[in-house]
Amino acid sequence: MKRIIILTLALFIIAGCATHNEIYRQETRDRFEIPPLPKWVYNTPDNFVVGMSQKSMNSDEMQEAAKQMAAVMESRNHASFTIEKYAATSSDNILKSNVTEFKLNVSSSPEKTEQIYNSLELVDSIEALGYFFGLFSATQMEIEASYKRSDIQRYPEYFEKDKLEISENTITCFRTESSSSLVLAWEKAAVEARSEIAKYLEKKVQSAIINTDEITEKRLALETSMKLSQMKLKASYITTELKDNLRLFKVYHEMEIRK
Repeated sequence: MKRIIILTLALFIIAGCATHNEIYRQETRDRFEIPPLPKWVYNTPDNFVVGMSQKSMNSDEMQEAAKQMAAVMESRNHASFTIEKYAATSSDNILKSNVTEFKLNVSSSPEKTEQIYNSLELVDSIEALGYFFGLFSATQMEIEASYKRSDIQRYPEYFEKDKLEISENTITCFRTESSSSLVLAWEKAAVEARSEIAKYLEKKVQSAIINTDEITEKRLALETSMKLSQMKLKASYITTELKDNLRLFKVYHEMEIRK
């Protein structure tokens, strides 16, 4: 009887280990291991800007593409127009219902973007996750040594969900976006954060109700057009996920603007 009990316990332990190993293998398949990255990827210091590009054999092309991205990001944070249009039509005949959305964030001045681009100098860089990360400065400032140290950041709890935080002097937006391209995910998270802040600051709504052949149709048009200036990318975070067998980069941004 004692042998039967011991054998049964052993089988339970083996089954438990097998289940644990399967869960571990599944978790490993469902995510990339994020390598240690410099602190400046997660917390960009003042007067510096991050740019990135797909890794390639041509280092000059990588740096050039990253520099262009950095110039656009800095220009749009300095001053940009964010435009969002939303139009919806609903009627008694559901087949006629329709929704159209359009969102755009552009630099206020192409000349300013070019000026920023010409002033940027590469301060530090790293290649990871199949991408080139570059830290650029327009003021020839030296970065503190602590920002160059590589580390694995823990998932920040305040990025649990997209939200706006309003204080007396600032508006802060937390935004998460995903893409198979890390560059696109990084840019999209910034664009969406700027748009959310602009949407909070100003809204213009127009609507009309039209009666035609006993069918009532309602048309709603919302347009947000706002100039933003002196925005700051306070913090960022990168994770990866597997969705429909496609590896996606997930980027979190915390962006702030002073009222």
